[in-house]
Amino acid sequence: MTVRVEETAQAQTAAVVTAIARMREQLGKPQELREIARTAYMSKFHFHRVFRNVTAATPGRFLTALKIAEAQHLLLETTMNATEISTAVGYSSFGTFTTQFNRLTGLPPGRFRVRAAEMADLTMSQLLAGYRKLPGVYRRGAAAWVGRRPDQSAGVAVVGIFPSRIPQEPPIACLMMEPPGPARFPEVAAAGTFEVLAVSVAADATVRDVLAASPKAGLYVGTADNPLYLGGASRPPALWIALRKPLVTDPPLLTAFPLLMTP
Repeated sequence: MTVRVEETAQAQTAAVVTAIARMREQLGKPQELREIARTAYMSKFHFHRVFRNVTAATPGRFLTALKIAEAQHLLLETTMNATEISTAVGYSSFGTFTTQFNRLTGLPPGRFRVRAAEMADLTMSQLLAGYRKLPGVYRRGAAAWVGRRPDQSAGVAVVGIFPSRIPQEPPIACLMMEPPGPARFPEVAAAGTFEVLAVSVAADATVRDVLAASPKAGLYVGTADNPLYLGGASRPPALWIALRKPLVTDPPLLTAFPLLMTP
């Protein structure tokens, strides 16, 4: 029975990977759920459930993330204007594109391009040094421990508290630190169940490397071993975050954190 369950899980993951490849190939074209599901040889309802189980995101949210990630790349690497980029990644409405881009990255397209150009050559270690000089860096709220980078290299991590396991919206609190080590957040008024997610990049990677998702960025990601419960009478227990390489089935990391961690 266990073998059969594992085989089913592997088959479902392979089907989702195939569907994601199709999404990427057809990025600038309209994509209906039924057509994407057909790539995975599933009904659209079954595919929706399987896709969400494998990626923690719905197909629609994953596709939107792919579009915005490509838009980031085009803003960094080309002279195309925002309207042209909107069309290139499959948006028929420029207003919808700008709203989605701003919501998912934290900046409108024009500001993203300008800010990225201003900070392009800064290394992440320089960014961390500047962050540590900001007032209020030493916190008293919830805590997590971020493990070593798998390649044992020096790195910088940004750790955030998110409403879900999909980091495609602004965190309710975040911080920058050097793993391995503790990450202590500011106290927040929010109550409920949250996820603590981390992204770590190489200390000598530049802001451009990180935003362009270059191999030089040395990207690792991690999720806390347990959800974070806020709003209780006592301080929540510390959480553990193990860093790992991103998977094909991980939704793209869209928050432009190098551009948002300094004033």
